Amino acid sequence: MHNNESGENWMTALHREILERHSSKILLLVFLLSALAFLATVPLPRSDGMLIGSDGIYYYAYVRSLVIDRDIDFANEYARLFPAMDVEKMKTPTGMTSNQFAVGTALLWVPFFLAAHVLSLALNLVGFSMATDGYGYIYQSAVCLGSIVYGWIGMVLTHRITRNVSQDTAIVSAVMVIALSNFCYYLVLEPSMSHMCSFFASALMFFLWLDGRKADNPGPYFVVGLAGGLMGLVRQPDATLMLLPVFDILLSRTEFLEKRKRIVLIGVGFIAVFWVQMYVWFVLNGSPFLSGYFLDGSQGFTWLSPHLFGVLFSTNHGLFFWHPFLAFSCLGLVCVFRRDRVLAALLCAGFLGQTYLIASWSAWGQGDSFGGRMFIALMPIFVIGTAALLNEVKTKRLRVRIFAGIAALLLLWNVLFILQYRLGYISPGGDNTVRELTAGKIEMVGSLLRRVLP
Repeated sequence: MHNNESGENWMTALHREILERHSSKILLLVFLLSALAFLATVPLPRSDGMLIGSDGIYYYAYVRSLVIDRDIDFANEYARLFPAMDVEKMKTPTGMTSNQFAVGTALLWVPFFLAAHVLSLALNLVGFSMATDGYGYIYQSAVCLGSIVYGWIGMVLTHRITRNVSQDTAIVSAVMVIALSNFCYYLVLEPSMSHMCSFFASALMFFLWLDGRKADNPGPYFVVGLAGGLMGLVRQPDATLMLLPVFDILLSRTEFLEKRKRIVLIGVGFIAVFWVQMYVWFVLNGSPFLSGYFLDGSQGFTWLSPHLFGVLFSTNHGLFFWHPFLAFSCLGLVCVFRRDRVLAALLCAGFLGQTYLIASWSAWGQGDSFGGRMFIALMPIFVIGTAALLNEVKTKRLRVRIFAGIAALLLLWNVLFILQYRLGYISPGGDNTVRELTAGKIEMVGSLLRRVLP
């Protein structure tokens, strides 16, 4: 019995080694399948005739206005992309048309939008009649593919980070988090949202920070600050994750002057990028410190009464209710303590801090959302936690089988959730009952079978 289990452990270790050796190919395959899956949906009929939607309209308005009109006056973009919008009610104190969303996603999209523009111009030169006004499917497809590219790069960076925690479970953990959370949904089905760009920026910051911990000189911390500025440029709440490398510096054993130098470099790097958003605020709202979210006073934070339980466990997009696997990922952070107590504490603080921030926001339910979409910037933390947990269970055959069984069930749960959400069996706004989100999955399957079976 002992020999057999040892043999199985050896074979299992060999399989993990093979997977890790081909990790780059696996992640590339994930990217290709995601891109092809998105492209396969492009010909499907849409009532509004657009590939982008929801918040994506506002990010797209930025990139189209910047490249085609060379300004940030969105009145004409809104008239085309969202005709029902009353533009007059969206005037800011400077007389501009408001856009409360961050500019970073649009800036990351610019190379892809430009490529689509050049392609459209080239097709016209060879006889095709293609619109070059920046609104067509070529442009919209390009920016969506851009998001998928950034999501893939972010996962490559996250995988490299995770290998330092658990080398032989890193790729398995990355793929599991992709498949068992809302990551796959926003990667393929709604790439016009900011979340893949947000994930890319946070993964870049985590990668540079954790890699910079090994350096003796303070230079890398300027680059960490640049990545942090990009995080804030894509989604301002993500910028609070910059506190993690700052606290890491404060907890280190380096001298006071060295700590101060590193923190200053982070701050300088952050401002070197984030000033772009501050300039946009100044032009649109009249102040470099006034976000569009706070113009009319209807949105804000309730720091003393956060909806902590709701954000994590409610039917209104509660993170662990919609994606229970991420609870295992968070549990895995406890296992990181054995390797690096400071890192484990910082990762836990990052998750708890973001939870408190989201729970304190007036729109803590996150609007029309597939699960807790505001948590996607924390995917590097979830992957690290998953890898650490897998590292604990891999030594026992029974543990592996139990965990694999749970993962398979949660994969089914996630797939059914995606179908419910996408096919309209549940409300995307979050006003659903426990029964609709649980037993409703079985009822949906029955309804779909009745449609296809004679």
